[in-house]
Amino acid sequence: MTDPSSAFDALAGRIADIERRFAGLGDDLAELSGTATDESGLVSATVDATGALTGLTVTPVALRAGTEGLAELVLDAYRRARVAATEHVDEHTEGLEVALGAGLTDLFGKPGDFSALGRLEETVARLGRLDDRLPGSPA
Repeated sequence: MTDPSSAFDALAGRIADIERRFAGLGDDLAELSGTATDESGLVSATVDATGALTGLTVTPVALRAGTEGLAELVLDAYRRARVAATEHVDEHTEGLEVALGAGLTDLFGKPGDFSALGRLEETVARLGRLDDRLPGSPA
């Protein structure tokens, strides 16, 4: 295991980098959405970054499918829109989880190494403070 204080400093640096990357991310996520149509192209749905439905377009032809058929078309479009929104969110947050996780073994040791519990408690407290500053997670 490497020097605990240098490993902790490296983790603190990664946390600071993540904080910089998250600055403004909340605004970006608020603007992200996903739009998709059902397989037939008769219903279009739009969802925001959290997966909430924000728009729905139904063509007159879709009404011929009856209530159950129309419900299936709407659900299909909604599911596809959620996938599209999730992909957009993933593009904007790519690498954030890796940046934090890399090198944690150097700091906390391998499973069964209980000598690092003090460092772990301090890090958890720091991460808690970071978590309080982050925007809510997308659905």
